Amino acid sequence: MLLSVDASAYQTEETSITFDGNTYAYRFAVVLDAPFSAVAGVVSDHAGLIRINDSITESRVLEQFSASSLKRRVRLRQCVIGFCFKLVFVELVEQDGADFHAVIVPAESTFLDGVADWTLEMLSDTRTRLTLSARQTPDFWIPPVIGPFILKRVFDAEVHETCANIERFAQSAGTDS
Repeated sequence: MLLSVDASAYQTEETSITFDGNTYAYRFAVVLDAPFSAVAGVVSDHAGLIRINDSITESRVLEQFSASSLKRRVRLRQCVIGFCFKLVFVELVEQDGADFHAVIVPAESTFLDGVADWTLEMLSDTRTRLTLSARQTPDFWIPPVIGPFILKRVFDAEVHETCANIERFAQSAGTDS
């Protein structure tokens, strides 16, 4: 597994995470060495998100409203400095082609609110830009001094793992077609 993550060819264009009280916003943009349609297939496989990051313990479509609208649940288990916690994202997702907008359902999540926008852009037959922008307010306390530092380190590691795996699965899907 480590070899496949370290062998990734994706290029990071941007990563940022900011904090405003208990709300954090993050954004990353990467160029993946994989065809657009294959990347779109990986990131829109809502029930299969479990394979793109080891922290994801469940990814499930709870309700399909239409071909472009659904409700999903994603559960994560994250450990930081020996302290492990569980995160639950229940989101209403609207898809527009390969792009999608997700809004957290607070009553069913461990977040008070949040939104995420995934955008894909075809750069060539074999290269795709993936951009994720999100803002979330967890329903738990983040220590103001050390919390942002730790979350930044976790964020960087999770982005790396997620992007490397999206690229790997998309490359594999691209060679299967």
